[in-house]
Amino acid sequence: MRATLEISIYPLLQKNKEEEYKKIVKKFLSDISKKEGLVIESNGLSSIVYGDYKDIILLLQEEVRDYLKKYRSVFVFKIGKGTLSYRNK
Repeated sequence: MRATLEISIYPLLQKNKEEEYKKIVKKFLSDISKKEGLVIESNGLSSIVYGDYKDIILLLQEEVRDYLKKYRSVFVFKIGKGTLSYRNK
């Protein structure tokens, strides 16, 4: 089954660590973009991931788990059935 995931990561900042916030977000985007079989579009608010439901759940199990272990952060995500893209192709 095809699915669409909208995901955002919000690292919880420590004092005087604004640059670290950007590095964590960019590293997360780099790591998830390496996953085969997924199409990822990012903007200033969130990233949209298109792919097979199983692959998306695996991404959540692996990458989100790893980032929660490494960094104090909050993830916000929505998942829906199908490829939920309304761009003109």
